[in-house]
Amino acid sequence: MAEASYSQAVPSLFFRPPTLDDLDAIHDIEANSYPEDEAATYEKLKFRIEQASGQFLVAIKAASAADGSNSTDQLVGYVCGTCSSASSLTHESMSSHEPGGSLLCIHSVAVAAQHRRHGIASRMLQLYLRYMQGTTAGLQEVRLICKEQMIPLYSKAGFVLLGPSSVEHGQEQWHEMAWQPHEEDA
Repeated sequence: MAEASYSQAVPSLFFRPPTLDDLDAIHDIEANSYPEDEAATYEKLKFRIEQASGQFLVAIKAASAADGSNSTDQLVGYVCGTCSSASSLTHESMSSHEPGGSLLCIHSVAVAAQHRRHGIASRMLQLYLRYMQGTTAGLQEVRLICKEQMIPLYSKAGFVLLGPSSVEHGQEQWHEMAWQPHEEDA
């Protein structure tokens, strides 16, 4: 029963890399998902699309002909990251993109407010990890920082809590989590 209600709650989604045409929608979701002192700027998001599009996926809710409207596909969320040669997350390792880096730093897992609590973030994150494992040469580890209330979401996706992060970003304490690719999942 719970499985049926879950599948009914998750809209028909497809995933793809972003284009610059998506930047306004991505920036809007980012600005509405994080406090102002934590949200990525328009320029940072543009940099990630232009320089690290291989580590960036958007979730698109497919338009439904069944509702009788002239609706169009809608960008409802995204996961973005950059690669680094560093061994841990620091401001420096998260501020640039090194295409050959073996550490993938996830910056944002964000869903538009009206689409939250429908399993989209979990679905995006699981797909993102599989996609990155299959497309990012030399990937050895994925790391992210998150607030305490988000630890369960990332734990369910296979991330392990490493402890408080040394990265200071905004007013609250962040926690660092890591995920390691599994050969059998490749």
